[in-house]
Amino acid sequence: MHRRSFLAGLGVLPVLPAAAALQGELNIGIYPGTAKAGIYGGDFHAYASPFAQALGAALGLKPRLSLFRSIRSVQRSMEKGRVDLYFIPPTVAVTALDHDYSPIARVRDQAEGVLIRRRAKPVEAVALPEKGSWLDLMARYTLRQNKIEAVKTYNFKDPADVILALQREYAQAGSLRSKLADELTKKGEFEAWHPLPTTPDFTLVASNRLEVAERDKLAAAAVALAPEAVQSLQKTINSKVTGFVVAKQADYGTIRQALGEAGD
Repeated sequence: MHRRSFLAGLGVLPVLPAAAALQGELNIGIYPGTAKAGIYGGDFHAYASPFAQALGAALGLKPRLSLFRSIRSVQRSMEKGRVDLYFIPPTVAVTALDHDYSPIARVRDQAEGVLIRRRAKPVEAVALPEKGSWLDLMARYTLRQNKIEAVKTYNFKDPADVILALQREYAQAGSLRSKLADELTKKGEFEAWHPLPTTPDFTLVASNRLEVAERDKLAAAAVALAPEAVQSLQKTINSKVTGFVVAKQADYGTIRQALGEAGD
């Protein structure tokens, strides 16, 4: 066969999804959130391995675990569709729904946060964590819902930087998870301003390439995860993880609404 004819023939071959090429493996991607994005790779794999092993065992597959360190990197990965499962923050999970993924399980504890502000000071700027994170999205949504639009917003790397911006008065208000907000308001310089809507938190989403029965088995494996595996996974995730419950798309209506209304 002439080389030109051979190459032309290759052009009409079907492009198989990467998951099909990795027979016998279950590709699992985890983005641990902004506060844990810098976790040492060796620690991450050690702590997340029991979780991955339990999911792989549900389908009789060997788990292949990947660590993502930013929302943007997860989104780029989703566009390629090469990962079977993602364990990701709720705002990223909603984005996944538009990339042929479905939520199958979520952590039992809800995501809770609050906008706090410096006492007796007008709010001219609001400090927010990573763009697209839950604290960023829900804070912008809450500001808009309360018609607070004449303020500047600044995004920082993680919640620790938000606290630093508040302490140095670079911003007069900031968006924090409830536990961190409580710790800061107890010192007296800050006060709660507006609570953020409570929503589902970290979520396990599965590619729709998987059969419904396979997704159900994976969801069941997450819900039945052993306590020691949950405790190990907690070391990789900043949000509270005490166990899993089955997730449905309807659970994410508030986040989807916020994505549509929060603005840039």
